[in-house]
Amino acid sequence: TLKGTFDESSEKITFTTTSDSDKIVDTVKAFVEDYNKLVTELHNAYSTMPLQDSKGNDYLPLTEDEISKNSESYIKSYEEKAKTGLLFGDSDLSNLYTRLTQSVQSSGEIGAALRSIGLSVEYSSSNGLSTLNLDEEKLRSALDSDPDKVKNAFTASTSTGASSNGIMAGLKSTLEMYGKTSIGSPGILVKKAGTTLSSYSLSDNEIQDKIDSLQKQIDKWQDKMSDRIDFYTNQFTRLEMLINQMNSQSSALSGMMGG
Repeated sequence: TLKGTFDESSEKITFTTTSDSDKIVDTVKAFVEDYNKLVTELHNAYSTMPLQDSKGNDYLPLTEDEISKNSESYIKSYEEKAKTGLLFGDSDLSNLYTRLTQSVQSSGEIGAALRSIGLSVEYSSSNGLSTLNLDEEKLRSALDSDPDKVKNAFTASTSTGASSNGIMAGLKSTLEMYGKTSIGSPGILVKKAGTTLSSYSLSDNEIQDKIDSLQKQIDKWQDKMSDRIDFYTNQFTRLEMLINQMNSQSSALSGMMGG
């Protein structure tokens, strides 16, 4: 922002610059909220245990017969309980959460810079969750006194010669490791479960491969069951025919003997 007045007779012009602190603070606040939402969902996903009914049994998927006999509200409630804890103990989600936490609590120069501009990681002993905390006053003070320091804390990258990655470079590296959608080398979670951001991955992932394998087994055993049903149907049909023949012969013999 340029401030002051001058005219043609002035020998020199003085410029004073100030940062748009409000806009930057709002952007950082939004980032912190989004980050905390992400790590909270990740943490809940792998740390929430599966639910059990009053008898201590797991909530198994409803059969077609059970679905036809129950109301939509019951089915919705049941399926929500059945899906709770499906990802309990998942190592990939746990490792992603750990890497994200490490990215925002850097050590060394970047870590000190983050703390000096008001960004710190808070650990809650009640649920074992680490979230990012923002001290707005520290951030505003840093923006007024040394805006380049704030910029470097976020954008510094070893690829451009910095001694360590800033918070955004660290997060980007981790998120690409787990969420990259390229066909040749997909991220860990994309390779495992696919994503709607990559249509190819939806049909080519580890979970889909397991589903396809199970479906092949189901089809195989259904064919075997069908063959056995046909076999026993033919056997009982022949048996019924023999019984009918025996009954006819018995009736004929009885008639011949006057019985």
